[in-house]
Amino acid sequence: MGKNKPKTQENFEEVNSLKMRLDAIVLLIIKAFFAEDKYNLKIGEAAKILHSVGYPPNDIAIMLGKKNSTEISPYLYPKKK
Repeated sequence: MGKNKPKTQENFEEVNSLKMRLDAIVLLIIKAFFAEDKYNLKIGEAAKILHSVGYPPNDIAIMLGKKNSTEISPYLYPKKK
């Protein structure tokens, strides 16, 4: 971190870096679960878990290999009968 940067900028960069690393770890775990059929993890279940811990639909879509959040929305927000 640079000496000329304000402390809040350094904190933001550090937090952002940690977030990116955690996102990568989560992505690797999800890919491992989907690669092994024995875990029987469904896309809808994975989407709900990620959403419950604070991931926004756009990030979930990227992690699950979808084009955009509209492909994930039916899992997160089921239509009411």
